Amino acid sequence: MCAAKWSMDFPDVDRLVESISKIPNRSETVINKTLRAKGAPKAMDSIQPIIPLSRKKKKHARDSKALVVKHGNLEFTIRPKRAFEYIKYPDLGIGTSKKKQPKEFMKKGLDKAASRIVDDLADAVIKEIDNTLGE
Repeated sequence: MCAAKWSMDFPDVDRLVESISKIPNRSETVINKTLRAKGAPKAMDSIQPIIPLSRKKKKHARDSKALVVKHGNLEFTIRPKRAFEYIKYPDLGIGTSKKKQPKEFMKKGLDKAASRIVDDLADAVIKEIDNTLGE
């Protein structure tokens, strides 16, 4: 089940799409490798520091490696580890902190990392184009 849907729209995406069209048979592999090596870690690094802290004296998600990533084809999904499922639906403002307002830290973290991820993807595809043409 998905708590929140996020997408992006950046001018850099046009550059990425243009690059992908030059090597359509190899772009998928390059993008998957780049998302695994650079994209997901950048997203997680942008989300982790802005996870809200509660006033309770306990192990907090922000201070732990609370997130786990699952890779798919041309995508990744970031979710909390089982011990930190209380942050599962932060953008909806529900869970163990029902009375609190939505924090939207997942969206904010992804927004912060998105342009860097797109740049990494575009650079990786362009590098693959250069390597392919250089063969």
